[in-house]
Amino acid sequence: MTTEPKPASTSHVTAMMIIDAVLIVIFAIIGVASHDGNLGISNIARVAIPFLLPYLFLAAAIKPTELINNIFPAGLALWLITVVLGPILRSMLFSDTSALAFILVAAGVLAVFILGRRSISTLLTRQRKTA
Repeated sequence: MTTEPKPASTSHVTAMMIIDAVLIVIFAIIGVASHDGNLGISNIARVAIPFLLPYLFLAAAIKPTELINNIFPAGLALWLITVVLGPILRSMLFSDTSALAFILVAAGVLAVFILGRRSISTLLTRQRKTA
């Protein structure tokens, strides 16, 4: 008997990627709102898009049916690369700078969101298997 998890369905993978994308947009909304910014779509997009692009590209490329809920190494790598590429793309796409404080806050919030969602998904999956 194998201990490998059963591959996730395409609809499950899509749902988890949408949840992660929504969490990244929530990160952007919180960031803009915390700096008394205008919560218009363009302001939110300027923060969210540079993080969404690498996340969605990498999440789709990492065997998502096998690894969409995986915390280590896929989730950790996905989080780290998203945090590294986000500020770079923010500068390239929107000519926005990213202070060290912004990068640290982004790293922390996205760790809670991206890795936290995977932790919750793992716990729920285990709970359903034991029920």
